[in-house]
Amino acid sequence: MICRQLPLVPIAAALLLAGCASDPATGPTPEEEALTTPDVSTSSGKVQAFMLRGQVVFGHESRSIQPCGSNQQYWLHLPAGDLPAANAVAPRGYEPMYGEFIGYLEPAPEEGFAASYNARFNVKQINLLASEMNQACQQPPRKTRAFGNEPGWTVEIAEDTVSLSRISYPTQQQAISSRDIRSGQQTYKGRDFTLTMTQAQCNDTMSDALYGWQSTLIWQGTEYTGCATLGATDVTQHWVGQYQGHSDLGVTVLTTTLNLLPDHSAVTAYSYSDGQPGLSEKGFWQQAGHGKIKVTMAQYQGRRLISERLFTREDGQLSTRQEVINGETYDLGESGLTLDKLSPIQE
Repeated sequence: MICRQLPLVPIAAALLLAGCASDPATGPTPEEEALTTPDVSTSSGKVQAFMLRGQVVFGHESRSIQPCGSNQQYWLHLPAGDLPAANAVAPRGYEPMYGEFIGYLEPAPEEGFAASYNARFNVKQINLLASEMNQACQQPPRKTRAFGNEPGWTVEIAEDTVSLSRISYPTQQQAISSRDIRSGQQTYKGRDFTLTMTQAQCNDTMSDALYGWQSTLIWQGTEYTGCATLGATDVTQHWVGQYQGHSDLGVTVLTTTLNLLPDHSAVTAYSYSDGQPGLSEKGFWQQAGHGKIKVTMAQYQGRRLISERLFTREDGQLSTRQEVINGETYDLGESGLTLDKLSPIQE
């Protein structure tokens, strides 16, 4: 067991004892809101699933994802039922693929191939896995779309409009008059169309790719079938930023700086006004309900230690009154911990 003690302890014990012991500017679309229902139960409470896209490597001793625009890597844990289909599209020799997954993060296990990672990304659903899209991280996330072949067709959803593109035909658009968004199925209707997307593995016959949805489109009386993918935007990115707070410990002032990065990694740095050496923790973050975020630290000064703080955001501030360290709950004093959001992020 690793024991955090004064003067090395950052928050929980430092505030208690000397021993061991703003909302986004625009809301998510209905499609994106369906991804963030707080229905993922973990050993330490519920969190919200989110979309993670990046470079994926499959192999006997490695199954990882490196989020787009990041050097961070997470162990990728897929449901057993998805592994055969995923392995079927994976190239040999640890060559990278592009992937989009809906899931959540948790601390990596202490043993096995995943132990060297700070976190494990548990996949609830594959949205897309493709070996032919190595440059996809260089492009903005795609919107929700359905598509098929023979004949080739593509439907894209943008706000309240559906656009249909077909080879040798001009693009057609229709307004969406109704939506039925639920777990495992999405249905859109307009004056002359109905689009139904059902959660199920789907392979495009024209490419070596695996998709997470099957689709049926009825457009002006003609039926088309194919695959589909949800919009690949991570709607929890409004939490990203740098947050800072100060705690008066009597003989010194402790400054806590929390960086929440776009790849869902988190870094907490601690500095003391009396010149004590600074300290740091590394881990990850994820939304845990409306106006709440869970920050999990997996490494303290380079050693494994699991600490969790559930923050509430109000008036641009993050605040919490408790910290869970290796399963034990500690109060953070009478005033708790409050962090103000700063800008920009400073690593």
